[in-house]
Amino acid sequence: MPPTDMILPGKSLADLRLQIGEPVRVEIKAPRGRYTAKLLGYSANGGIIISSPGSNNSSVSSLVNEGNLATLRLMAGNRICSFTSKILKIADQPFGYWILENPAQTETRLVRKHTRVPVRLMASVDDYDEMGDRQDLPVTAMCIDISRGGACLQLPRTLGEVGDKFYLTTRVQIDDIDQVLLAPIRLRNLHTSGTEVNHGVEFIELDEDSRLIIAAFVYQQFLIETGNLDQMGQEL
Repeated sequence: MPPTDMILPGKSLADLRLQIGEPVRVEIKAPRGRYTAKLLGYSANGGIIISSPGSNNSSVSSLVNEGNLATLRLMAGNRICSFTSKILKIADQPFGYWILENPAQTETRLVRKHTRVPVRLMASVDDYDEMGDRQDLPVTAMCIDISRGGACLQLPRTLGEVGDKFYLTTRVQIDDIDQVLLAPIRLRNLHTSGTEVNHGVEFIELDEDSRLIIAAFVYQQFLIETGNLDQMGQEL
């Protein structure tokens, strides 16, 4: 289980230096629901702006009223921060977004940088070069851990040499939404474990959607590993 170093004193949003575009986990108690959104902006005195949560923005927003409370959790560097805030405005023009009240303080939890979380994901590894003529690809691999920067793939043979590039395809579930991840990877290291060969790979050249999927999935799995969520992604 990836270690959590400590719970830190509450900090303001300005202190946390949040990164625009980071995934945000949004939990609503009435009506009960958990969704994924994206941080669009914040102001020390004005509030916090997120994209309309969920895969179907109009249906999620139609179930939630301005004035409802929402609990937000997101990464800030090597910290997980969470806070509960009032929804001030729900809008769908010119795009879907929510404005929430600026919290006086947040709870922050320090975690290791590039924390890897254990998983069991079936994955497919294909040639990085679409015109490549390797006859041994694509091949099925088992992804046994993942972080925002890379993963460990387990195969019964060696894929190639350190520095080689491939395409990784796998399916992850964020809340109850299935997401297909297609990520370019580079082989960084090899390690034999019994009859299997562990391949340490790094994600490269990721587009915005892929970065969001990976960050949201790793964050969810971290919460499960640290006992904040059960295996079904439900809050304990």
